Order: sequence, then structure tokens, then C-alpha cells
Amino acid sequence: MEFSFNLPIAIEFGRGSSKKVGEVAKLKGWKKAVIITDEGVVKAGLLSGIKESLEGVGIEYTVWDKVVPNPTDVSVEEAADFVKEYGADFLIAIGGGSSMDTAKSAALLVTNGGRIRDYETKAIEKHLLPLVTIPTTAGTGSEVDFWAVVTDTERKFKMALGQAPPYPGGPYLGATVALVDPELTKTLPPKLTASTGIDALSHAIETYVATDSKPFLEPIDLHVISTIWRWLPVAYAYGENMTARDNMMYASMMAGVAENFANCGAIHSLAESLGGIHGEIPHGVAIGVFFPHVMRFNAIAVPEKYVRIAETMGIDTTDMGLYEAAFSAADAVEELLDLLDMPRTLKELGIKREEIPEIAKRAIETVEIPGNPRKVTYEDLVRIAEDAYE
Repeated sequence: MEFSFNLPIAIEFGRGSSKKVGEVAKLKGWKKAVIITDEGVVKAGLLSGIKESLEGVGIEYTVWDKVVPNPTDVSVEEAADFVKEYGADFLIAIGGGSSMDTAKSAALLVTNGGRIRDYETKAIEKHLLPLVTIPTTAGTGSEVDFWAVVTDTERKFKMALGQAPPYPGGPYLGATVALVDPELTKTLPPKLTASTGIDALSHAIETYVATDSKPFLEPIDLHVISTIWRWLPVAYAYGENMTARDNMMYASMMAGVAENFANCGAIHSLAESLGGIHGEIPHGVAIGVFFPHVMRFNAIAVPEKYVRIAETMGIDTTDMGLYEAAFSAADAVEELLDLLDMPRTLKELGIKREEIPEIAKRAIETVEIPGNPRKVTYEDLVRIAEDAYE
């Protein structure tokens, strides 16, 4: 077994940590920032502490609030152009995964040049513009992972762009510093709490069962699964419960760390394929529709792992057979989706049955497919999507 371990990002976790951004910038010697975010974050007043922190140490800044859900090549290149014109020497991303992915892409393009679609195949040669990530959702883990998902508008295809450090200190697609502040999720609406939380759960489950999973990830992933199972319904039902928010933010962050060392699988492949065709569908919602169906498909390949997942969810498998116990994990995920009142079928999302072949075709081409613990074909993905239809 061979694997490398290199996590060059500095992480601070805790309530109020986002207000230390000015202190971090001063320590690093940075002078001029672009804050990359979306209009919802601005309207929610979540920038006030960040602005005060920057102003307190004399850091010049401006705000680019044009982040779109499921960011596109057009939107991230627009962000990069804005950053270049302003002359910033570092970026601050505040928001959900879309803000993080937009900022990562802009930071990449400012220093490496070209078009964002070049980096599907092209290696990153130069360090990104320094980037501070401040998440406002507990879901994607993008504040600490080495990935950015950007839609190629010509192909309507979600590109999963990423590069871990090729050597200690080498250039990679990720933040310089992550300030992970649970207080920023306190006002997150229930629907977003649910969909982002389900995304985090899928990261932990997929990296746990992935073909390239690592022994040191197992306790991390199982702890994340247990934590989300306990606290996501609470955060959904009563968002001001800060114990729930603390635990969800921590679990999301650690699931993001796990993504740096193992691939995901068919859940993400299908969800990203669907999101590329229908950019209006939130990523976590797409994840939820396919989640239990892919779990059932995979369970017979690594049943012992799915039994462990079920037990981590609190299911008593004592009197169950091996495969009954393995499948019980998928049943439990379905129950959780119902509890969170999330869409369960493609039909509910307005998808037409005749779109399924195209969804499967695009999914088989994604970078996550090799990570799936059971070999999956185009025909398999069609069947899974049919199961998810209604």
C-alpha cells in the first residue's frame, strides 16, 4: 500500500474565528483583498465581522458578490478578471461551496493564466494567489479540500478540477488558510441545512468505501457519519442550537479533509452529471436523490463496510444477516431524507425520464467513477437512475 500525506493548509476552527481574517492578513504581510461571495451572504450581514477585522488592521478590500450556484467557467473567469483589474494580493472566499470553488478558480487563473477548462488535464505549475476560505454552510468541505467543481457551459458538464501538492510546498488547488466559524451557519435556512448536511454525509460514506480509501481515514469517516447522524436533524429543526451547528461544521470540515486522500464514487458522479445539465438543482439535493440507490448497488461489493456504517448510525445488526445489515444503511439514509423533507426522486425535481440516458452517459465520464467500490458501467448507472426516478 502506498500513499502520500501532505496537508499544507492552515486551519482554525471555532466560533468567532472568521473575525481573525485581518490578523491573519497582517501576519502574512498581505495588503489588498477581494472578498468573493454571493448576494445572499451580503444580505444576511455575514460580511460585517470580516470587514471590521480587515479595517482594523488597515487592509484595503473590495467585494465581488456575483457568485452563482453551481459556478460556471464564465462566472469564475469573470471573477478572475475582476481580481486582476483590482490588483489584489490575496482573496477571501465567504459562503458555501460555490463561493469557495469560484475563489479557488480565480486564484488559479490569476497566477497560472489560461482558461479554467484547461485545468481538467493541465497541471498547476505556479502557486495560487493566497486564499482565505470562510464557509457559511456545513456541507461541501471545500474550505479545506483540493477540489473545485465548475460547469463547462458549452458541454453542460461539471468539471471536477483538483491537484494535491505534488511535493511538500508545491502548488495545489486549495486555500492557504481556512477560518471555520460555526456562528456563520446559525441563520442558515432549514432546507440549506439539510441539503448541505447530506452532501457532507455522502463525502464521509463515499470516501470510507472508496477503492482508494486509506486506513487512517476510517476513524475520521466513521466519526463524521456518527456526528452528522446525531446532529443534522437537530440543526435542521432548530438552527440556533449552537452545539448542533458546531458539530455539523466540524463534521463537514473533516469530511472535506477526507476528500483529499480518497475519491468519491457514483453518488457524486450522478449528482454532478445532473447538476451539469440542470444547474438550477442544488448539489446536495441531487446527492440525496441518488444516495440510497447507489448505496444498495455498492453494498454487495464491500458488505462489511456498509455493516459498519449501519452500526455507526445506531442500527442494531445483531440478528441480521450480512447483506441485510449492509442494506440497512441505505434504508436508514432514506429515512433521514424523509425526516429532512428532501426530494427523493428525479420526477420530483422535474426531470424527464428520457433524460436518464444522457445523465448516465455524462456520469460515466466523471473523475469520481474510478473511486466507486463496485465496478460500474453505463448500463448500471441507467438502472440506478431509473430506480431514483420514482
